[in-house]
Amino acid sequence: MRLKEARERANYTQESLVQEIQSYMECSLRHYQNIEYGKKIPTMPLGLLICKLCGVDPQEVDEWKFVRTTQ
Repeated sequence: MRLKEARERANYTQESLVQEIQSYMECSLRHYQNIEYGKKIPTMPLGLLICKLCGVDPQEVDEWKFVRTTQ
């Protein structure tokens, strides 16, 4: 599942989710956007919090899955 889909299912905008996250820990809107766009991997506490707020299993977030590459 894409992080954006999980966020939207939980009825959050990026801004409202970041506001909720900020009641627990520091996170800027830009940092969250980079996480959602797959440019950054969150720290474990932040990733778990995002998943808790969005009601998704961390192992199901597509942006965080490891992809095996063959050489």
